[in-house]
Amino acid sequence: MSNYTCRKCKAKLRANEAYEYRGAISCEEHFDEVIEMRDFERNQIIQEEHSKTKIFKGLDLTDSVIGKANQALLKPRIEVASKESQRLKNYEDR
Repeated sequence: MSNYTCRKCKAKLRANEAYEYRGAISCEEHFDEVIEMRDFERNQIIQEEHSKTKIFKGLDLTDSVIGKANQALLKPRIEVASKESQRLKNYEDR
């Protein structure tokens, strides 16, 4: 056998039976459902990442006096935004 497994039904698949969409493997029967699942996961991650970074839009975060003050005030949020979420790592299978 091979190491292809349908993400929906967990069926073991041969290479010629496996379908792939954005890194997710599926059988023929569940391909449309896996596409929907994968797109949903992707959109959720995009929204989460946007939520973490939208506060910085238009702010000076350079090495200027104002930028340094903003960096000091927003240090916890900058730290959170700079780290990859576990959900993103799972999505990318890392």
